[in-house]
Amino acid sequence: MAWLGEIRALHILAAAAWFGAATFLTLYLMPAVRQLGPQGGPVMAALAQRRFDRFMAASAMLTVLSGGWMYWALTGGLQPAAIASRDGLVYGVGGLCGLLAAVIGGVVVGRSSKQLAALVVAGGAPDPARIARLQARIRTGSRLALMLMLVALLAMTLAHAA
Repeated sequence: MAWLGEIRALHILAAAAWFGAATFLTLYLMPAVRQLGPQGGPVMAALAQRRFDRFMAASAMLTVLSGGWMYWALTGGLQPAAIASRDGLVYGVGGLCGLLAAVIGGVVVGRSSKQLAALVVAGGAPDPARIARLQARIRTGSRLALMLMLVALLAMTLAHAA
């Protein structure tokens, strides 16, 4: 179990960054951008220019990969008896929720955000119905991913508490 402490620290820091950013975006920034209407477009474009999507992808990837490595170590290379143990199950459920949150974040939220930013950058008068659909996908995906991250966080906390 060499490097376990370092990998765990990386996992916690990456997860904190990912969860914190997702919480801020989902609960505060996106509702404010929606409230601003067309004036919120430049905020989304500025986030895209600052490559915020790469930050989210990197923090999600580091969280999932480091968590997967620790789960592999915890279960002795995915031994069935270890996976079926209480800790194996709780960490497994948490890890699965984190993995699903990462997939939803990348496939639904990330792609829809890029499409929305591209509409803003392209200029002109984008189709309001398309913007509304993209915003709804981002809102739904963000909320679902955030709930999954919260379940993962609670699972990890409960497993460590026992």
